[in-house]
Amino acid sequence: MIKPIITSLLLLTLFSGNAFAQLTSEEQQARDKGIVLYKQSDWYDSQPLLEIAAKAGDRTAQYYLAEAIRLSKRYTTAEAKKWYEAAAEQGDLYAMLRLGDSDDLCGVIGTCEGKSAEQWRKKALKTAYERANDVDTEAMIVLYTMGEGLKWLERSAELGNSDAQHFLAIVYKDGGGWFIIPGNREKAVERWAKASAEAGYVPAMEFYANFLYDHQRSNQEIAYWFKKTAEAGHLAALGSYAMNLAHLPEGFGYPLNLVEAYGITYLITQLTGGGGAPVYARRNLPEIAAKMTPEEIQQGIAFSKEWEKTHPPLSYYPPVYGY
Repeated sequence: MIKPIITSLLLLTLFSGNAFAQLTSEEQQARDKGIVLYKQSDWYDSQPLLEIAAKAGDRTAQYYLAEAIRLSKRYTTAEAKKWYEAAAEQGDLYAMLRLGDSDDLCGVIGTCEGKSAEQWRKKALKTAYERANDVDTEAMIVLYTMGEGLKWLERSAELGNSDAQHFLAIVYKDGGGWFIIPGNREKAVERWAKASAEAGYVPAMEFYANFLYDHQRSNQEIAYWFKKTAEAGHLAALGSYAMNLAHLPEGFGYPLNLVEAYGITYLITQLTGGGGAPVYARRNLPEIAAKMTPEEIQQGIAFSKEWEKTHPPLSYYPPVYGY
């Protein structure tokens, strides 16, 4: 069974625009590895790597370093605010949104200096409108996020932004928008979820697979999207996919493959970040191993290394702005 991990958080794209800094190969490698760890909820080990690129002026690294600090400390510290400001000064809209959060503890207790939250919010709104009027579809998503109306999210989706399409499907599913004719809401959810999934947006693949499952569509179609989501490294789907391969249980027609099931589950257990995936994997690994020979278990470990080389890094695909 697919375990839906669908929330009403703002499921936006992971990257908030192109970085302007020219990085050395070492700085680029540090940035990329830092982002991988961040996406695995490793908010501690990601920081030293992100800091290398952040100090070199990379605005994406600056934003995610600030996010990692905020999440690890549970509020925006003065250090986090410094990096948000560095990214915001380079035009990062999500950094501006964080700085415009007047409810953050940093602003309440007065430990952060500089522009006020209201000043940053006004700047974010002005910048987003300017970009949206130039047909910047990401800026349109930000305008919706800032409460400027559903029309902006719908326009972004209509213009082909796969993040907006996925986000719009969630908004409609949660009751947003107006649908007079019965059944049209469900059709709209399916339309946008499918469009985003077919465009390759991984969180949408997971959402769409769950939509098909909830609406009792064909197992063949569900299995197709479930597998694609897993192969993209989506941790919520990957662990469940492995258990289906082990037939613990199996509901989508996948052939029994204990070696792959063990290898994928073993790979998840090696994660050092937070989240529930490694916890569940450590619980499930002995159950899979109980059906295997020692030789098969070694083959599974070897398979995990091969999977890691040939597939995208494991990821929770977290929202860029949402919690």
